[in-house]
Amino acid sequence: MTELQEYMTTGMLGAYHPESAILQQEEDGVNTIFRDTDSWRREGHYVRERKMLIEGKCFHISSVFPSHPTATPTDKMLELIDVELKKDTRTG
Repeated sequence: MTELQEYMTTGMLGAYHPESAILQQEEDGVNTIFRDTDSWRREGHYVRERKMLIEGKCFHISSVFPSHPTATPTDKMLELIDVELKKDTRTG
């Protein structure tokens, strides 16, 4: 599907498509590269920026990742779920 077809069908341009990512091996791990994403390193972290067009509105998305993370995204998500479950048991 072309970008125009995608936008005409979904009203969104710049959707996340992991199947089109390029994996690049680096000295400190694997770097995931997307065609529509600008990436660079800053002191202590990596920055990814991209634009998404959703129903005629342009959104600028910035993601910042530590160069040497202390936990995986899955670890952080599980931690968040645990906190929410604890809140539910105290209030419910």
